[in-house]
Amino acid sequence: MEAINQIRVRLKRFINNKVNPSLFQPLKIVEEKGRYYLIFSDKRRPKNWLIAMSLDGVDFSVMETRPAWANFDRKQLSETTVPDLKVKGKPVIYRGERRIFLAPDDKKALIASPFPTAAGGAFNFPHGIVLLYFEKQVENGNAYYRAFMAEFDKRHPNTLVWKMDEPVWDSRNQWPNRLLTPLGAIKVKETIMMYWSVDNETIYSVSLAGFTYDPRRIKIRPLKLKKHANNPLLSPREENHWEAFTTLNPAAAYVGGKVHILYRAQGFDYISTVGYAASIDGVSIDRRLDYPIYGPTAVFEINKTGTVNPALMSAGGYGGCEDPRITILDGRLYMIYVAFDGWTNLRLAMTSIDLDDFLHERWNWAKPVLVSPPGVIDKSGCLLPEKVNNQYVFFHRIFPDILIDYVDDLNFDDKNWLKGQYRIRVRPKKWDSRKIGVGAPPLKTKAGWLLIYYGVDDRDTNKYHIGVMLLDLKNPAHVLHRTDEPILSPVEEYEMTGFKPGVVYPCGAVIVKNNLLVYYGAADSTVCVAQADLNQFIRDLTADKSPKLQPVQVREIDYG
Repeated sequence: MEAINQIRVRLKRFINNKVNPSLFQPLKIVEEKGRYYLIFSDKRRPKNWLIAMSLDGVDFSVMETRPAWANFDRKQLSETTVPDLKVKGKPVIYRGERRIFLAPDDKKALIASPFPTAAGGAFNFPHGIVLLYFEKQVENGNAYYRAFMAEFDKRHPNTLVWKMDEPVWDSRNQWPNRLLTPLGAIKVKETIMMYWSVDNETIYSVSLAGFTYDPRRIKIRPLKLKKHANNPLLSPREENHWEAFTTLNPAAAYVGGKVHILYRAQGFDYISTVGYAASIDGVSIDRRLDYPIYGPTAVFEINKTGTVNPALMSAGGYGGCEDPRITILDGRLYMIYVAFDGWTNLRLAMTSIDLDDFLHERWNWAKPVLVSPPGVIDKSGCLLPEKVNNQYVFFHRIFPDILIDYVDDLNFDDKNWLKGQYRIRVRPKKWDSRKIGVGAPPLKTKAGWLLIYYGVDDRDTNKYHIGVMLLDLKNPAHVLHRTDEPILSPVEEYEMTGFKPGVVYPCGAVIVKNNLLVYYGAADSTVCVAQADLNQFIRDLTADKSPKLQPVQVREIDYG
């Protein structure tokens, strides 16, 4: 907080306490010879400039006199100069208010967008010019900004090398429904810092750390899932007691021309059952039943005690059928789920239904059987939708790893359980270092089995993230590719508000017309979906690392 106090005091001292400091409007941040300058204008006399200087980008001091270089007009406020770089003896300057140009040429747009686009900052990296730029959009009458990155050739600064399709930062995640003015960006050592005026009261600097790219693969885009604008797709309904508390962790299957979604539901008795919804396009709910299609019937999933073992609770559950995954195989739909009686260990159970009965909503489920051993907490189970070497393949999780079993048949009894023959391990010091588990049953592609999975980091155990692996078609225990970073993380309000904030938990995925749809529970409270173009997704997954930016912290400077 020291920097905040210093800038407030020095602003008041500079103006001799005769006017309100809020009359000075922040316009832009620039770098000049290793120093950083915040430029203000007097709202009453716009031609009057006030400039504050900093050596570290955080602690600014108001200057008594204007530097010699600071003789510019308002048009130059839309420009950003690449530090320490000249081409043919001239500085490299990018300009943008609606589209991005290389100054002084305003005819050839280097980056075009349907939204107003402003140049934020240009940075001299060893392998190219990296440009940070902002898109301004309006949602429900409120303006918000998204930050993107692009790279240009150093010798030919008007040649675009790559640009990111997904934003590296979205103001809605930080300041929803706030009045924002982008002031630009600077690079302090190796950290890019964006500056924003918020509600004309406070200047925030947002540090973007971890920016890396491989110059051999600079055209590769970041591997990400795009969250749907209609999220959440399903939320609790008070009128139905069995789903009045939470709706979460959805399984999914695409069959009969529609996506069938089987989701875990809880009422205020905290007993888990399975609800049903359907969608033709995968994102708009066309049908949702008012009753559960599956619930606890066996002794191993019925709570008769009226109490619960708090060490085993999942999403507040007191018992029932949790976190279903579904697979279609040999004319039947198999559902693997977590059976919980409220007190003993969480175990995996399996049931099935004739596919024709399922499609016609005749809920003739087979009697459930336990498939995991007693005395062991076993979760996140699913069945591969195809036999391998004439054997069924099960995936499941015993902390902290994913386990894989090959079995000759599906006849489980008191002596025949899953054993964990093969293992996919957590990775120390990565986003999935603490525990991992299968999200959706693997999807078959030409490149391999596409496995959506979840992971938890030892450094932040309160958050779940989603990643992806590609498994060998003939040997699903062999991992061909695995993402070094999550493809989806909890940042949206609906992911950070609910029974368990910070959880994104996938249980289903389908492919509809080359569109990959991943269904997940958000904050253990609602059902959501994210999507990607399958072909591009596979290409990016099998390529080397792509450009990345990770927003890590926000600092504020109060100038009022």
